Amino acid sequence: MFNGLPLKCLDRKASSTTATHTTAAPTSAVPTTATSTTAAPTTATSTTAASTTAASTTAASTTAASPTAAPITLAPEPVYSLSVALEGEPFSDALTDTSSSEFKNLKERVINTCSAIYKKQFGNKFDHCNVKKFSAFNRPPTRVTGTEATIEVVFNRTTPIADLPQNNVIAEVLEKAVTNTNNTFSVSINPASVNLLEGPVPTTTTAPTTAAPTTATATSTSLTTGISTTAATTTAAPTTARVSFRSVQSTFTNDLLNPSSTAFKNRAAMIKGQLEPVFHRTFPSSFKSLEVVSFRSGSVINTIDLNFVSPFAPNNTQIANTLINAASSVSGFDIEGSSINVNGISSSGVSQKMSLVTASCLVLLSWLLSSQQ
Repeated sequence: MFNGLPLKCLDRKASSTTATHTTAAPTSAVPTTATSTTAAPTTATSTTAASTTAASTTAASTTAASPTAAPITLAPEPVYSLSVALEGEPFSDALTDTSSSEFKNLKERVINTCSAIYKKQFGNKFDHCNVKKFSAFNRPPTRVTGTEATIEVVFNRTTPIADLPQNNVIAEVLEKAVTNTNNTFSVSINPASVNLLEGPVPTTTTAPTTAAPTTATATSTSLTTGISTTAATTTAAPTTARVSFRSVQSTFTNDLLNPSSTAFKNRAAMIKGQLEPVFHRTFPSSFKSLEVVSFRSGSVINTIDLNFVSPFAPNNTQIANTLINAASSVSGFDIEGSSINVNGISSSGVSQKMSLVTASCLVLLSWLLSSQQ
C-alpha cells in the first residue's frame, strides 16, 4: 500500500501511463515520412520549365522573314529612249564631259522641257526625264555642227503595263508639243528630228487589219477575191526596201565613202534621225527601222534600207511619195524628188507618165472649150 492506495492499483496506473507515452512516438514518425515525399513534385516542376517554347518562337520568325524577301526586288521602271536634234545649240567637246558646266546646264534645260511636256500629258504615270548623252551631227547648209540629245522618258514603276502609252505615242507627244510655236520651253527641239529608239510597249495596230479580211471573207465570194488581190500586192513589197535619192545642195567629200569616218556617221545620224520618224508616222503598223547604207558622189547620192513587216509593207510608189512629202520638212540635207529610186525602180518614170496624162487632158479640155465657142 502506498499512500492509502493498493500497490496493484499503482502498478496498473503506471503501466497505462507509460503505454500512452510510448504510442506518441510512432504517431509523429508518420508525417516525417510524408514530408520527404514532396521532393518529387519539385522535380516535376523543373521538368515543366524545360518546355521548348523558344524553338517554336524562332521557327515562327524564320517563316515570317521569307515572304518579305519578294517585295525587295522591285519591278524595273518603264523607260522610253529617244534622240532629238537641238536647235541653236552648237556642239562642243565640253558636252561630252558630264561634269562640265556646259553639259549640266544644257542637261537641266532639256530635262525641264521634256518633264513639263510629259507631266502635263500623263500626270502621275510619268516619273522623270533623263539625258543619257549629247553627240554631234553636221548640218551642211550652215556648216555648223549641231547637238543631238539622247533622252530617257521614265514612267512610274507602279503603272500597270496596260496603262503605259505605246512607243509611237511618246514620240508623237513630244513632236506635237515642240511644233507649237507659242511654247516657252528653255530649249528648242526640231520636230522632224524626234526619233524613238526603244520602249516597253510596241505599237500594235495589226489586229484591226487582220479582223477586216475575216469579216469580208464571210460576206461574199467577190469580196474574198478582192482581198486576195490586195494581199498579193502587199506581199509583193519586200521586207527591206533599198532606196536612194540625191541631195543636190550637199557637197560630196571622200570621207563619206568610209562608214567609220566622222563625216559618214554624222550624215547617217542626221538622215536617220529625220526620216525614221516620218516613216513611223506614215506606216505605223509595218515600218520597223531605217539604216543608212552608203553615200556616193553626184552631188551626194544617199542609199538607205527601209525595213518593214512583210505582210503590211507599202509598195514602191507609197515609199517614194513619203520621201517626196518629207522633202519640205527636212533640214541639213535635201531630197530631189525626181532622183528617188525604190528597189531599182525610178520614181521619175511615174512622174513623167502622170505629166503626159495631165498634159493630154489639158489639151483635150482646151479643144472642147474652143469648139464650144
